[in-house]
Amino acid sequence: MIAESIFSLEMPYQETLEIRRTVFRGGDGPRAVVTAGLHGDELEGLYVCHRVACWLEELMATRPEVLKGQIELYPALNPLGLDTLTRSVPVFDSDLNRSFPGSTQGVLPKRLAAAIMEALSGASLVVDIHASNIYLREIPQVRINSEFADVLVPMAQHANLDLIWVHGAATVLEATIAHSLNSTGVPCLVVEMGVGMRLTPEYCDQLTVGLLNLWRECGVLDRSVELPPLTHHPLIADDSNVHYLNAQTSGMFVPAKAHWTALKRGELLGTIVSPFHGAILSEVRSPVDGVLFTLREYPLVYEGSLMARVMARKGGGI
Repeated sequence: MIAESIFSLEMPYQETLEIRRTVFRGGDGPRAVVTAGLHGDELEGLYVCHRVACWLEELMATRPEVLKGQIELYPALNPLGLDTLTRSVPVFDSDLNRSFPGSTQGVLPKRLAAAIMEALSGASLVVDIHASNIYLREIPQVRINSEFADVLVPMAQHANLDLIWVHGAATVLEATIAHSLNSTGVPCLVVEMGVGMRLTPEYCDQLTVGLLNLWRECGVLDRSVELPPLTHHPLIADDSNVHYLNAQTSGMFVPAKAHWTALKRGELLGTIVSPFHGAILSEVRSPVDGVLFTLREYPLVYEGSLMARVMARKGGGI
């Protein structure tokens, strides 16, 4: 295991901004990468990096020969954002995941993006881990631009996630790390799960199992290595079967259903109530037979606030 820096910048008050990676080197096989912390308020990926590192450290101490390639962990791509628990790069108020592919001569977020792109160049597979914001909880899922679906969906099937959501190209921002990498021929899966500023250990462990199985499938790990079996097999969502439920009025959203449950058309998901009197201001009902895969975590809502996403079932169940 080697810890090294890919970007360093001296700052005021004798501080240093540094992006670091942990590298586990084996044979000359494929090179796999995990990135996290692009948004400073998303912490799930940091714990995944810890869990993967725990497994790899034990592997290198007992059976180093089964690591056929190289695995790199980048848990904190936006260290200033993580230090201040802010989504963007502080001072610049700029979303690092809207700054790619970056520029070596640009402002700091652009320079960070350029350094990250250079470090990830030539990787066989990148998994970029995100959490949701503080308002919504997401079931573990991978989001894929339809432009790259033929390559990425077969890979995502091995990631032990609950959902593969294929977005239309028009809904994907080209300035993200995933689009920039995929456009240059570096396969990148975007995983989103959990809730912002929080940790969901069971989701992280679920993805860790998926990463190990995916790496074995891709030849980073030898076929002989014994791994925990996949426990989740993803449903497929796309623009045609995802329904957004937005608040009709302001108030407090009180859910009536648990996250990741099957729903019938017209079934009550929750209510919006007034904190000033006993009235129910609005009922939130499922528009289709489907599965509740996004659920509001933060109860205060305003007209138009997203409360849930439901994926219409095309057959089968959860």
